[in-house]
Formats: sequence, structure tokens, C-alpha cells
Amino acid sequence: MLFSHLHRFPKNTRGSTAIEFALIAPIVILLIVGTMEFALIMYASAVLEGATFSAARLAKTGYTNTATSGTCASPTQTRSQFITCMVQSKTSGLLNPANLTTSSKSYSGFSEIGQPEPYTDVHGLGHYVAGDPYTDINGNGQWDADMGIAGLGGPGDIVVYTVSYPWPIFTPLFNQFFGGKSTVTLSSSAVVKNEPYPATGSR
Repeated sequence: MLFSHLHRFPKNTRGSTAIEFALIAPIVILLIVGTMEFALIMYASAVLEGATFSAARLAKTGYTNTATSGTCASPTQTRSQFITCMVQSKTSGLLNPANLTTSSKSYSGFSEIGQPEPYTDVHGLGHYVAGDPYTDINGNGQWDADMGIAGLGGPGDIVVYTVSYPWPIFTPLFNQFFGGKSTVTLSSSAVVKNEPYPATGSR
């Protein structure tokens, strides 16, 4: 009696769809979530870039809100604090302001951006080594591969603003696209030339 029903098993496909779905669903869901996270990273990067550009455009005028009201107002703040606050205010709600890193370097001309401090290659190695005479352009007492001076510069200076943010990767396996790291660093830069505003010495 039992063997008389065995021939029906190969023809019985009930439940096969559920099994197929159980096998495929995790992969499909992972792809969907990963795509959504990648899109969110691109959006966050665009927001960060827009915030950096807006803050740099305002910074080149020498403006700082030292009033008691308005966006990022504070009577005792420096220009640097004001610019940092502006970036944070434009990215709040998407990026954690506490994790934002804002830096700036000033140069006397566009051609100096990213250039090393001048030195004499007395050893003929084609690169700087300790002991080579050099010109300390930024005045920090050591040779630097970038001659930029940390800060917002003065009237007429060229300033490079850089804002970075460590974005945590939530989707499993998605971090393999970023070298297995748990975070990906979003970074944005803006280059502006300061207007001839009255020098105040505020950084």
C-alpha cells in the first residue's frame, strides 16, 4: 500500500515555490538593501559637498555671525568656529555633527596648492630627507610636503577647505566593496580666493 503512493512524489510540486523563495530571498533582499545604502552614501556625499561649498563661499567674505541671533550666532566665536557650525547646520539630520571633521589651509597663490616647501636636494636623491636645507613657508618649524598654512588665511589668500565624515556601513558583505572596512570616509573640498575684506586676525 505504501509503495503504491511513492510514484506520486516526483509529481507533487506543492511547497517548491516556498523553498525557492527561501533560498533566493536573502540574496535579493541583500542586493536591495545594499543598493539603497549605496544610494544613501551618494546622497550624503552630495550633501556634504554642497555644505562645504556654501560654507567656503561665505568664509571667503570674512563674515562671521557674532550677533546674538541667527544661524550659528555667537558673540565670542572665531571665524573657524563659525565655518564649522555652518557645515554642521547644513548636514544635520543626515550626518552626525560630532563626527564631522573640518580643516582648511591657506596659500598665497593657486600654484602653491599641494606643493612641498622648497628645499635643496643636497644628497641627490630626488626627494627630501632630513638635513636638506628648506624654506619653512608655513612657519611650523619643519619641512612639509604641503606648504599650506593651517587656518582661514587673510584677505586675498587662496584657501582650501576640506570636510570629511566617517560613514558607517550597515549592510553585511557590502563593506567588501570598500576593502572590508566598517566605515567609508566621505570627503569634500572647496577652493576659494578670499575677498579683500578688512583683516581682523580672527581664525
